[in-house]
Amino acid sequence: MMDKKLVRKIIHWGLLAIIIIFIITGLGVARYRIITLGLLTKPISFQVHTYLIFPLIIFLYLHILLTWKRKKKRD
Repeated sequence: MMDKKLVRKIIHWGLLAIIIIFIITGLGVARYRIITLGLLTKPISFQVHTYLIFPLIIFLYLHILLTWKRKKKRD
């Protein structure tokens, strides 16, 4: 069984990575040459941005759940 602290770190850092990629690909749809430096085309940026919605929701939910339970135990 994984340590709870390690799971929290994975969730928090994973959420941060997903949000950064989500923002970059979202901006890459509009200004792909400037934001992604031409590495991603508009369709690829849009596709990655679209596929990241579900992982973003899952990680955000887990992040809120873990933080809320931790905060609730302190009170």
